[in-house]
Amino acid sequence: MITAPMPAHLPLFCLFFAIAALSVAPPAAQPQAPAGPRIVAVGDVHGAGPNLAQILQAAGLIDAKQKWIGGTARLVQTGDILDRGAEVRAAYDLLMRIEGEARRAGGRVDVLFGNHEGMNVLHDFRDVSPEAMARFADGRSAERLDKAFDSHASVAKRAGNTLNRDEWMKTHPRGFPEYVEAFGPSGTYGRFMRSRKPVLQIGDTIFMHAGLHPERTITIDEVNRAVELDIRNWDDLVTALTRVRRVTPTFTLQEIINAAQVEIGKIAVAQKTGEPIEEYVTPEFIGRLQFLMTFEKLTLVESDGPLWYRGLATMDDDQQPAVDALLRRHNARRIVLGHTPQLPAGRIRTRFGGLVALIDTGMLNSYFKGGQPSALEILDGKLTAIYLSGREPLTGTAAVVSPVWAAANAH
Repeated sequence: MITAPMPAHLPLFCLFFAIAALSVAPPAAQPQAPAGPRIVAVGDVHGAGPNLAQILQAAGLIDAKQKWIGGTARLVQTGDILDRGAEVRAAYDLLMRIEGEARRAGGRVDVLFGNHEGMNVLHDFRDVSPEAMARFADGRSAERLDKAFDSHASVAKRAGNTLNRDEWMKTHPRGFPEYVEAFGPSGTYGRFMRSRKPVLQIGDTIFMHAGLHPERTITIDEVNRAVELDIRNWDDLVTALTRVRRVTPTFTLQEIINAAQVEIGKIAVAQKTGEPIEEYVTPEFIGRLQFLMTFEKLTLVESDGPLWYRGLATMDDDQQPAVDALLRRHNARRIVLGHTPQLPAGRIRTRFGGLVALIDTGMLNSYFKGGQPSALEILDGKLTAIYLSGREPLTGTAAVVSPVWAAANAH
């Protein structure tokens, strides 16, 4: 998965009034499940539904009919199921279905939360392909698009602006309203996505999407709670703005932020001049707006945070002592990560004497040149890369490989 962290193009926020901070108690930490006899980890999917099915079949987890045959094995998918590719819905449907099948067979499927899941929670749809949205369309899609435009135009008119229908339609393809609803807080896929943890530890192995910064001492439970809280606070903000008709469900990230800024400005002016404040501007509503004051530090967008950090894939080899210390703090032997495509080689690699395993090999090979589907098997302490072409045992030391794919706008 790759994109410049979102904060780079978002405005800074200032509030000119003093308000009490909103206090939300984090949920209790859930205990980690015991390790299974065989673990198979799969990295970024990015809408490559057919390729996902192929590699799960190559790993012996599903059959040709895409039914679970993995027995007591445990599958870990490290996030970034969506964006870029067309078959996002097919990938989710497969993972959601075999989750139950695996459980009934004594196995388990763990799908983790990546930065592209975070982007979709935040309504940052810049990487969602029109084809992926079209998979959610049906015979009433044109009608829903018309209603979505009318609602948006009504909000714009109330703010003194006029919305151009033709321009709006160009940026809102067929299936857009359905996609947003499906991945919203109440949608089938949105509920599943929001219930996923960003970090999972099974025995002596940590699995996550991007990575933990070696200089930070935050625990795994704290990371999981922080992401969950940020998701809840963002959803509450959007709900609050929707309820008072300042945004609609199909507003994008920047449109939501713009609407919130307008509200912040209006409240600041009213407090300064002594003008009456709208009845809906309660302490709770102000608390929702205050959430934006720390937007760039949210776990969902922070460049060095658990969903975006790329250091364990890119730092110099002489940083192994820092990586070793990081893992020791978590009583772990290794950490398995996606997020940074291993291109152009398109092969799983280990770093720092096997402390780090990088498993994003560009599964969506129509987008990532040189990419291919892959999976990492962990069995009896041994690591094996699985490709459609066969199996490849991995040694503890990393071999010299082609450079990691990177770009200025990587996300």
